[in-house]
Amino acid sequence: MKFDDQLPHNETQHLSEAEWEPYEACPRIDKDVLDNQQLDDDVRKLQQEGNSNDASGLLDTFQPEVHINLHYVRVYYCGPQPGSNKTTRVSERPQLMQWRGEHFKCRVGFSFEASMPKSNWTVGLAQACDYINLKNTFERGGSYCWEFQPLKTGLHSMVNDSNGTQWPFYSHKSSMIDLRSGSRIRPGFHELRFSDYFYPTMHWQAESEGFQYHLTNVIRRQGFKVWFIVIKRGPSNPMDGYITRYLQYRPSTDEPYVIKAMEWRYNIELNFDCLQPLGSRCTAIFDKQEEQPRVLNSIDPIPTSALVPPNCNACQSLIFYPTNRNHPLVLKKTPEDIVVPWNEWRSSMTSGRGYDRLLGFEQPQPLPNMYKCYPGDPKIPLRLLNLKHRPREPAPDPDFGVRTSVINRFQ
Repeated sequence: MKFDDQLPHNETQHLSEAEWEPYEACPRIDKDVLDNQQLDDDVRKLQQEGNSNDASGLLDTFQPEVHINLHYVRVYYCGPQPGSNKTTRVSERPQLMQWRGEHFKCRVGFSFEASMPKSNWTVGLAQACDYINLKNTFERGGSYCWEFQPLKTGLHSMVNDSNGTQWPFYSHKSSMIDLRSGSRIRPGFHELRFSDYFYPTMHWQAESEGFQYHLTNVIRRQGFKVWFIVIKRGPSNPMDGYITRYLQYRPSTDEPYVIKAMEWRYNIELNFDCLQPLGSRCTAIFDKQEEQPRVLNSIDPIPTSALVPPNCNACQSLIFYPTNRNHPLVLKKTPEDIVVPWNEWRSSMTSGRGYDRLLGFEQPQPLPNMYKCYPGDPKIPLRLLNLKHRPREPAPDPDFGVRTSVINRFQ
């Protein structure tokens, strides 16, 4: 997308100070704080009907291609608030600002048939980032960049985007179901879902060598892949996983089966003039998405990095790149998780950048958590599931209709 050739989109839709609301003061949000919408009466009825069809007698051994019926897959964008026609919302405060973009939403409806698993299985939605360009520019002073070292250096081709509790699934509250060995699976309807959006906060000024520079431009371009997968757990997979009670994906023992693949790519650019009064500093927003979320017709092999630690939030670093190469390259936020020793991490992020001075790159104490690196990022053997398709309309979404895209109902 060439922003220079694009007319401003929603350029006047930033909020004035009078429109601020108390709850917008840069809230703390994590991946389990979703849109809080409940299934409507139709979906509740489907669940009740399914749960009433209790199984009795001998049960077949669970096989996903036999005992899972796929009803729909839906991916789409909607505005930052239910019922709003604003796709990007900007809040300006005296010391900082926050913008909030469109919500990407993924919903998958399916049903189980009565069966009994002889192994542990997990059904869920996994997401991974395969591209990121996130840069905040401060006049001629330089730019702050959020970066993933495994992606930047080419060590890995993706970074898992779970909440760091149960790799590889996005959230343990709404995007996964564990099936325990020996536990009866009752027939019934289920919907897995998650909502992802951006809500960064940043200061109006950045300091470099004693000089203060104002925020002038924000760019975020990021790409994601999403998979609806079923994982058969290996016999040696411990119940406590790496650090939690949830089962974790282990490439050497677990068998993932891919049902559907999706992707979405988000692009936004914002311009600022800090000489303007609060509420008017955002002068242009370019947030028209040329590519809409889509369900892919074919499924490519998944790289190992997409399903294992570290996750995006834990491996990200924040680095200030001053325009004047005589000023130091500054590490403002150290990653929590890494896949190479610290000295190698530092060298890979600083060598060849043209800066003689480094600041903040000393070995941190304590050291970041270190997870396994997968040189060459081997692809996971592709096991595809062709489930029985039983078309059924998903429940209406209160936000649906603000911005929509692909709906795959298998009709």
